[in-house]
Parts: sequence; C-alpha cells; structure tokens
Amino acid sequence: MNRTRAAALAVALALGGCGGGSHVTPSAALPTTPTPQTTAPQGQATFTYGMDALQSAQYVGPATLGSFGMDVTLQAQNASGLVEYAREASTPGSPNYRHFLTVQQIAANYGASQSTVSTVASYFASYGLHVGTWPQHLSLYVSGSQHAMEQALGTTLGVYKQGSTTFIAPRTTPKFARTLPVTAITHLVSLPRQFRTWVPVGPGAFTTSGYSPQQIRNAFDYTGAYNAGYTGTGITIGIVGTGPFSTADVPAYGAMFATNVAPVSQHNVDDQSVALPGIESPPDTGFQAPPPVTAPCSGVLPACNPEDVEAQIDTEAAASLAPGSQVSFYLGYAPGYCVDSGGNLTPAPCATGTTPYPVLGINAADDEIQQVIAENSVDVLSLSYGGSEQGQASYYFPNADPTTGLGPMEFAALAAEGITVFVSSGDAGAEGCQRPVYQPAIDQACVSYPATDPSVTSVGGVNAPLNNVGTLTNQITGWGYLTGGGSGGSGGGVSQYFPQSLTPWQQGPGVTGSMRNQPDLSLLGDPSTGMAVLIDASFGSAVEAAGGTSVAAPEMAAMWALVLQACAQSSCASAQGVKAYRLGNAAPLLYGLYATNATTIAPTYASTFYDVLYGDNQQTSSTGSGLDPGYNAATGYDQITGIGVPFARALIKAVTKQ
Repeated sequence: MNRTRAAALAVALALGGCGGGSHVTPSAALPTTPTPQTTAPQGQATFTYGMDALQSAQYVGPATLGSFGMDVTLQAQNASGLVEYAREASTPGSPNYRHFLTVQQIAANYGASQSTVSTVASYFASYGLHVGTWPQHLSLYVSGSQHAMEQALGTTLGVYKQGSTTFIAPRTTPKFARTLPVTAITHLVSLPRQFRTWVPVGPGAFTTSGYSPQQIRNAFDYTGAYNAGYTGTGITIGIVGTGPFSTADVPAYGAMFATNVAPVSQHNVDDQSVALPGIESPPDTGFQAPPPVTAPCSGVLPACNPEDVEAQIDTEAAASLAPGSQVSFYLGYAPGYCVDSGGNLTPAPCATGTTPYPVLGINAADDEIQQVIAENSVDVLSLSYGGSEQGQASYYFPNADPTTGLGPMEFAALAAEGITVFVSSGDAGAEGCQRPVYQPAIDQACVSYPATDPSVTSVGGVNAPLNNVGTLTNQITGWGYLTGGGSGGSGGGVSQYFPQSLTPWQQGPGVTGSMRNQPDLSLLGDPSTGMAVLIDASFGSAVEAAGGTSVAAPEMAAMWALVLQACAQSSCASAQGVKAYRLGNAAPLLYGLYATNATTIAPTYASTFYDVLYGDNQQTSSTGSGLDPGYNAATGYDQITGIGVPFARALIKAVTKQ
C-alpha cells in the first residue's frame, strides 16, 4: 500500500464510524472521562451503544459536528427465533431444510412489527431527523444535525482520544424522552469496530507479484469444474464493500491475464424514508450515490477517493474464479463532516479550505448487509473484514443472549433467505484482539466476529507454494508463524460467546469444547503466496500482491457459485423460496462431508478436501515478550485451517452429485 493511500485509510479509520466531526482545542480544565455505562437509566428501554470504548480514552472537549448518522436496532418480534430458523433452513434433515423465506416473511414473523417501526421512526422524525429503513425491519438509519441528534438522545457529544486516534462519543448515557422499543445504537461511538483482512506481500515471498488467476484455478481445481461446464453461470456473487470500487478494474484485470472475468455492478445503499402520516419529512440526509474513484491521493473524501485495495481483491478474485457469474458490489455512502488541511474536524456545511468527509464502505457495512437482505438477489456473499469478539460484544450482540443482536439477526436473515455467507477468519492468528477497538490490546487468545457468527461459514488462510502453471511444489500449510507469518496468521480459535448448541453441525475429530470453533475451512491466504491484484485501472494501473483471509473469502464464494450452478442444473434445485438452487449456510453441508459424528470421518472427506497437517497460528505477543501460543494444524479439523482446503470439482460432486 503506498503512503498516500495508507494516510487516507488512517484518517478514514479514525473518523469514519460516526459520520460527524469536530474542531477541538484541548484544555486542562475540561472534565475527565465519564464513568462508562452500557444501558439506559431506570425508566428507559435498555439498549447498548458502545460506551465500552471510553474505558481507556481521554476526554478532549465538546464536539461541534455537522450532520451524521447512526444505526438503530429495533426490538424484534422474535430475534432468537430467526437465528433458529436460519439454522434449520440450512441443516439437512430438518423439517425446514431449504424452506427459505422472503423479505416480507422475515419482517412479518421475526423483524420488528410495523407499529415498532412507526413508533421509533416517529420519535426521531419529531426532532427533525431523517429516518430510513429496509423492508425486513431489523434496523433504522437515523441522520441529521448534531443539535437534533443530541435532543433526541438526551445527551451531548464529546471528542475523545486513544493514543493518536480521535473519535466521537456521548458525554453521558443516552436516554430517550419516552420508552422506545430499541435494543442498540451502533456508530454513535465512532471508534472503528471492524478492520479489513488483507495483508501486502512482503520480501521473501514465493511470488513477487502475486499468483495469477490461472495458477489459483489450477491449484484448487476450478479448472476441473470449468471443464465440466461449471463457471458460475446464472449465479450472483455479492461483495460487502469496504471501500471505493472502479468498474474499470475487473475488465483490465481480465485483459492483463488474458482470461474471462465476470461482469461487476455496483449496488448503492438506499435506505427508504419511513412514511409518517402527520409528520413533515425532514430533508433526506441518508445514504446517497458515492463519489467517483480518484487517482491515488493524500487528501480526504469526496475530492480525494482512492481505491482501498480490499475492494479490488474481493471483486477480482470472485470475478476471475467464477467467470460465468454476475458480481454485485454493495457500497454505502453518507455525507458527513468536514476536515481542514490540518486534519481538524469542522462543522458542515464545509467552508473554503475544508473538505467533506463522509461515511463510506466499511463504516457502512451493516447498512450494506441490510441492502443485500432487502434486494434478496445475490446467492452467495463474501465479507472480508472483522474485529475481535470482545470488541463486538455488547455492540453487535449482547453477552447474555448473543442471538438477539443486530449482527446475528442480519446474518440469520441472509441464511433464512438461502444466501450463503463466507467471512474471512481474520489475519491475527489466534489473537484477534491484537486489532482492538480500545487500548490497550488484549493479550490473549481471541477470535474474530462476524466469522464466529452461527449463520456464516468462516474461511481461514493457507500457504500454497505453486509453480508457474499452478502445480504445488510443496505441501499446503496453515498460514502462521512457521510459514513466515509472525506478524499475521489465519484467524482461528474458540468463540467466547456462541455455544455449539447454535452450530450442532460442527462436529468431528478436532472440534473442541462446547463453543463455536473457527475457521470452518481454508483457501489461499498467506501473503508469502499471495494473489496478484490490479488497482487504479483508470489512472495508469498498478499491480500489487496481497494475501490475508480477505483473499480466501471471495475465492470460496466463487467456488460456491460453481456448486450452485451445478445445483441449479440438477435435482438439487428443489428449495422453496426465491431461488430453488440456493443452499443457505454452507457450513452444515461442509461438516457433513467431513464427519458423520464426533469421532468418525466421512468417506467423502479424503476425496474432497486437502487435510492440512502443518502450520501454527501463534503470534508475537502484543507486550513484546516473545510468542504467545497458537493452534497447530493436525489431522482432520484444526483451529488454523478448519476441515481443510476444498477442491472445486470434487466439492461440486460431493454436494450436488454432478
């Protein structure tokens, strides 16, 4: 990543989550950090909002913002029931297996009631705030001026610092003027919770410019699937966008490697204004069309909007490995605050010499997922980001019952529609908390969310040394310390929040304990054997090599698109719902191919997967005291590569009998 792109990304991570901004002057007379609280006071509905971020933060001063936005999670009719239905709809043998739901059925039976939507929307609209939603009724997007937002929340906003990171948070516990059916508010605290999971290829790699699509296709037998007629035709792959995307990149990537690639289209987040009889609708400050991608630059959005590399990895991997498919790239953009030449935040409208800095991509990931659910048009979805489970707890899901939070509800909604979701397992090996949402980093074994969600399939990374035509020159090993990944590795371990009662299909030798294990399976990820990525096709083009589980997730989404095409062309196409060939969450099927019970390996396993036997995802201690323990690759399932590495043609035969 060049320095200008890295600088722009650093600003985005520090400021992007809230969509607001402030110009502040530190003062010794200002009050200290308030005591963190996570629930509303007595007499108010209980809700969470991420105040845990203030535990080690320093209060700087009052915020002076322009408009900004936040996601409001609505009290669902049956959140846990939605998670349970998603599991049943994806599990062979269940009475509801492949009985997939429409958006309207999700809203009617599991999402918030219409009266809840109207009650909460009317409350915020009465303060002059824009209120948008999606038809599944899981959340609202509320945006508007700082003054109106503070009035609606019964608090004021302040500026805080953690190290060099500046962020916005409430100064006191938010409270509504009356009890509302709201369970959480996300992005009210602007400290980032999610991180991209890609890693640049460094010196000493087996590949200096990254493997070509042809090498990857041959190594994991996509080629065998193509020869049998399966290229993803008729299947739509969705990408949850982390940053800006140019339609020029994928065609240029195909031309560079003289190969067919799938067409890619951009789908912008579009929250629909809630109709509220008797209440005048405020100006729409919700999601809008993103600004065009610019050449590499060191300024701020929208005048400076360089590619983030992650979006290019995701689209190029999916489009080149499933060339017959359609790829839909989802991107959220909402105008926000202003930044002057010194990096200070100022109120909107932006004055001369300042530039608007909106919410874009990764900071709108939940809204992008809401758009995917609402459209119900993609068949398989790839996510290349995550954050430590500890950092998501009491934010995306509550500790007491993690099935009732926004994260588990939105992923369950996708699975209930029959959409298969692959999530990168993370790039910090066994210690996902080394990428914290608050300081200091937690120096312990820790896994990444949403990779541990019970409705998704987690994808780890391996080292795959290949020759020029994609033939293995040595064994596939788990990505980690033993393959030169001392500062990174395939995310894996055991969840602290999601019990295996939510994932009863996860069984077989190597699966440990009573909590969800991850990853579920793996593909190419080690940056020492990375993927070639083309960026800036509209501005002269450049080729970089990249690794990380960000590479593995879209590779797996592309492979599953081939499986779905085979299903569509056989008796497998018997699901109830929008698309008869959909299979829902892939994990129950994959573990069914691995083991018949907790101790017996299934006969299909050896012919479908490469069992990775070597590798270790231990990591350098965040205290600098050496190496912390990780997990070792071993026979069967392990917490670095899951059940192993699938081969495309064999996977199609195992799942669809084609």
